[in-house]
Amino acid sequence: MSSVGTFGYFNQARLGIFAAQKGLSVAGNNISNINTPGYTRQRLEQKSFYAAGADRYYSAYDARTGNGVLCTGVSQLRDPYLDIRYRSQVSNVGAMDAKLAGLEGIQAILDEVGKGDDDFGVISDKLHKVYEALQMLNDQTGHAVYDTQVRAAAQALADQFRAYASRLTEHYNNAAKGFKEDVTAVNNLLSNIRDLNAAIRKSEIHGDNALELRDERNLLIDQLSEYMKIDVIYTEEDIGGGDTVEKLIIKLGGANPDGAVETDSSTLVDGIYATQFSITQVPKPNPKYDPNAQAGAPGFGEFLKPDGTGTNVLAEAALIDSPNFDLTIAELRDIKGKLLYTSEKSEWKAYTPADPNNFDGKPTTVEKDGVITVTMYQKTKDGKWLQQTYTKTPSKAVNLDDNDLYGALQSVRESLTEAGEFSTADTINNVDENAATKRGIPYYQKALDLLAKQFAETFNSANQGYMRNEKGEFLGKDGNVLQVNGKPVTDEKDLTEQQKKDLLVGFNMFSTRGDTDNAEGITASNITISKTWASGEQIISSFVKPANQETATTDSSNILHMIALFSKKMDYLPNQITPNGTNTPMFNGTFEEMWENVGFVLGSDMNKTSTMLDNYFAASVELDTSRDSVSGVDLNDEAMSLMQYQKSYNAACRLMTTLDAMIDKLINGTGILS
Repeated sequence: MSSVGTFGYFNQARLGIFAAQKGLSVAGNNISNINTPGYTRQRLEQKSFYAAGADRYYSAYDARTGNGVLCTGVSQLRDPYLDIRYRSQVSNVGAMDAKLAGLEGIQAILDEVGKGDDDFGVISDKLHKVYEALQMLNDQTGHAVYDTQVRAAAQALADQFRAYASRLTEHYNNAAKGFKEDVTAVNNLLSNIRDLNAAIRKSEIHGDNALELRDERNLLIDQLSEYMKIDVIYTEEDIGGGDTVEKLIIKLGGANPDGAVETDSSTLVDGIYATQFSITQVPKPNPKYDPNAQAGAPGFGEFLKPDGTGTNVLAEAALIDSPNFDLTIAELRDIKGKLLYTSEKSEWKAYTPADPNNFDGKPTTVEKDGVITVTMYQKTKDGKWLQQTYTKTPSKAVNLDDNDLYGALQSVRESLTEAGEFSTADTINNVDENAATKRGIPYYQKALDLLAKQFAETFNSANQGYMRNEKGEFLGKDGNVLQVNGKPVTDEKDLTEQQKKDLLVGFNMFSTRGDTDNAEGITASNITISKTWASGEQIISSFVKPANQETATTDSSNILHMIALFSKKMDYLPNQITPNGTNTPMFNGTFEEMWENVGFVLGSDMNKTSTMLDNYFAASVELDTSRDSVSGVDLNDEAMSLMQYQKSYNAACRLMTTLDAMIDKLINGTGILS
């Protein structure tokens, strides 16, 4: 552009008008999107137009002026550091929010505040009812009507145990469905981010920054960060010809505290490629497995085939979702299902052919376990050979470790799997070293089972024993004193196994079903009064047979013993419920104290989680406000921009008018005599 020509200044005015118009357009777009979720404030990028070189008539003494302004593009106002901090904090919020939601679901079931009589909790009230009925029976030993009241109170307690167990199971099933829906939601987010990456890449190749697509992608990344801790990496991809486009990579955020574990940094999105989550598939176990069974027998095979027969061959077994809800991330694929290959190229190295006379130097291709290796050969001027290898490695599925995730997805998973003090040593040593301190639905299910089992076994044992006389001597079926070597038997250890079996008096008060007396495997979900008790048989009031009396109907020593059991402190051992569990007591106390402890643990976990959620949420709001101060649209700022660009537009138009008047005078008025 000439620095001396008059017409050159028209271009300055023209570019100024265009820049002002574009600035007004950008400001107007910001204002129109002030309420659009995820919208990032845009800014017009400008620079002074500079033309290199010299004019034909350029003089070293000429004062050169600028050539106008260029609009180089429209950019977004974002702070990547604030994005990183915000997404990390949102992972904390998502984790605590999901955990608290799971605990609130348990609280809604086990809420024991004022739902029973006299402001007792429901289970506590039922325990008191049994206690009161036994006291009344103690005063009226031998009367069937009072025994019936004890039986009715015990049945009500068993019914309540089963009701709580059923509701906990329902809550567990609903949480499992929710977990699968969360996995689907995560997969949709990953697919959408991948598709947006492809659209943004295509737009960039054609010279468009696709800012609105970036806003949509950032919104999806924020949502993904609620489900899991992630690292977002922006790199450049070479597309040839010296041109590059942006490439977005998302990896897991390294949540696993075990430094030896690398799967917690697995790639989720690699440009136009993305993975998908799924629940890990495991062989279906054979519940009737007998290691000594022969092929074809009902208990043969550790696993089950799809047709239901047993097998010991893993490849033949039917696959089911992992009971531990372990997760697998699939290979990275694009929208068409094409697998991602990572390429590596070695340096040229010296190579000596095995048979130099017959070696033709043609490339060789080898494929092993999906890895493709291409070897190239080159002959130098001095007749020597060089070798270079190209390796293409396919993306592979990754089985995530137990603690690789952190966020809402992991919290829901832990609510389905963590058993707290009921965790086995194998789980603590090989899966999660903090498992004993994490309590999900299984913990409360097992705690309820343990209480029901201990209560049933304690009273079943109390209602069974051996008849004695007033001296404490064991009596046989004929009513005579048992003797060993001419001496009366006074210690149970002196009884033979057959005598223990034959002389045992009484019955199980509780069983696993109402049509049996079998008490093996009692849990909160199956406890009920036994068939014998339900049929009308009375509780054994005493195992002491007074002299000259056929039946012990007036002595209520055993009823007193049962009453005393309500105030007896006893150990509650996790291994009573969990095979291979610890034999260290999880609690020591009475039945009611044990139940109160379950509520205390639940309340403590909820209080701690709620406090952490409040802190994380407050921090996330503060960071979001900071992000919004940078990226959000402010009407005051946009109003100033409108005024600025309006004045710039008016000035550029005035310059154009002034230049027009000058040139009109130059062309039409020069040399004319007035």
